[in-house]
Amino acid sequence: MIEQINELNNNIKMKKIFTFAVLATAMLMVSCNKQPSKMEAQTDANGNATQGISIAYVQVDSVQEHYEFAKLINDSLENMAARAQSVLSNKAKQLERSGNSIQTKLQNNGFTSEEQYKNAVAAFQQEQNNYAALEARLSKELQDKQVELAKALKDSVDNFLVDYNKDKKFDMILRSEVLLHAESKFDITQDVINGLNQRYKK
Repeated sequence: MIEQINELNNNIKMKKIFTFAVLATAMLMVSCNKQPSKMEAQTDANGNATQGISIAYVQVDSVQEHYEFAKLINDSLENMAARAQSVLSNKAKQLERSGNSIQTKLQNNGFTSEEQYKNAVAAFQQEQNNYAALEARLSKELQDKQVELAKALKDSVDNFLVDYNKDKKFDMILRSEVLLHAESKFDITQDVINGLNQRYKK
């Protein structure tokens, strides 16, 4: 029973990692629309002239921290997880009290017959089954909601980057986590955050 609660807690802790991974995936985009040839003069994130492939990068953790929609998603998942944890904790305490009651009654010869004892044990086992079913249902609901909101977040970022890059014409927009080194002039994180939030408010 305690192990089940701990497992749910671990699932709750994983939700931010999962959401971050989805957002990170959305930050890897190769644009095929109106790309200049590799030999044409191009510009970096600050408008400076460059040669060759035009690349920019985004710090995903900053986007997740400052994009209002991402914050809303994290808050929603945290609230849902907290409610589930509270419900399971209360049910676990009730189950523990039931088990202790049976044990105490048995030690004090409180059962008037073997049938009464078996009925009490059967009722307790049914409580355990109900708890397990509740834990499974709440975990699935949390997982389903996590997948649903993560998809909405990815779609939001994907759609924004497509529109954003119509004017910028970057060949690639990468996430900083995949880079070993990059000059800060190629960092468009704040520009992307501002654009995402402006679009979200609309």
